[in-house]
Amino acid sequence: MLRQLLLFGFVLPLLTACAGTPVVNALHNPLYRAENHTSTITVRATETRDGIAEIHIRAVVGELTACNSGSFSFPSLIPCRRNAVALGAICSFANIKTEVSCSLPIAITPQRLVTYSASARSGGNRTASAPAVTYAGGAPLTQATLSLPFGGSIIVPWQTARPIIWRTDAPSSATDRGDKIDWGLVPDADMPSYRAFTDDLQPLVLALFYTDNHNFTQWTRFWKGLFNIWAGPTGGDGEGCSRTFAEPAATVRAAFDGTQILHRNAFRDCASISLGGGAGTVQTNLGDAAWVMLHEAGHFLFGLGDEYVGGGNSSISTPKNVFGSKAACESASTTSSLPASQCVQIGSTGTWRNDDGQDTTMEDRVLSSDWRTLAGRALGTRINKCTSGACY
Repeated sequence: MLRQLLLFGFVLPLLTACAGTPVVNALHNPLYRAENHTSTITVRATETRDGIAEIHIRAVVGELTACNSGSFSFPSLIPCRRNAVALGAICSFANIKTEVSCSLPIAITPQRLVTYSASARSGGNRTASAPAVTYAGGAPLTQATLSLPFGGSIIVPWQTARPIIWRTDAPSSATDRGDKIDWGLVPDADMPSYRAFTDDLQPLVLALFYTDNHNFTQWTRFWKGLFNIWAGPTGGDGEGCSRTFAEPAATVRAAFDGTQILHRNAFRDCASISLGGGAGTVQTNLGDAAWVMLHEAGHFLFGLGDEYVGGGNSSISTPKNVFGSKAACESASTTSSLPASQCVQIGSTGTWRNDDGQDTTMEDRVLSSDWRTLAGRALGTRINKCTSGACY
């Protein structure tokens, strides 16, 4: 683990759970569905010394609305909640030392916004908690009230961003999101239905942040707390390196740090080289769709360039991961405490990268790739910005 943390350009404290303290994980299923359904929050806990005595789930469920901060101000793209009620579940156990679980089913009706948190208590009376998460479900908001400057109001067409995993216990347009990377997902025009889109996004998000065990997801699984994941409405359209956004997606994507169009038709996936405001695509029915999703996000969330022949070999990350000269590569490598001797040309392009001979996610389309060399350092830079309260 220490080797992996060093790759990001700084050393993190190595934290280990105190003996006898529960390990608690919580997640809802499905992650997002824009129709009536039953959403189940499941909490899993383990404590091998004293066992688990109790799991407690707390949820707040209310109506998703668009905030309006005052006279003649447009509603917010980030939702608020009203008419909230509290729900909960408590599961008791006989100090079981293997993994136990507790679930809370919630009936999702139109425009629901749910926040949940969970805790577990061990037989030794130690308690640990899982961070709060907010998510949306049910038919989305399609209109909102616009206050007029001299009194009165009108109803206008309006949609909000729909949280899939929003790491907050206080959902509001005023909630600070500066320390999070807001990754938005929208359906392509080729998606047969919005339900198909929400079905396709679930395994991708689960793989990247929770369930995959390949090298390329180690970074996102470890740093999942830095990400808010959102769904947007229809209006996205990708085809190769062409990406367009019509309404309502064109407006709602302003709430995201980067937007990914999910599609099923086969075409080459591509993304802008950008640090905030960019976009890319991913074909959801590929066998390695989660790898493609993260590789393209390397472009539009982190400003990284492709490190392979035939890709977009330019970079705006800090540090850059591709260079127009060997000297520039060597200088950045030395500054980043990497061997300058590893600088090699990308084919005969005249563009250079630092290459340690192992599979990296901006170069090698294999599940054993990971984030090392200068791309790994650039992700470390973004982590530092996020932990300082300003990802972008």
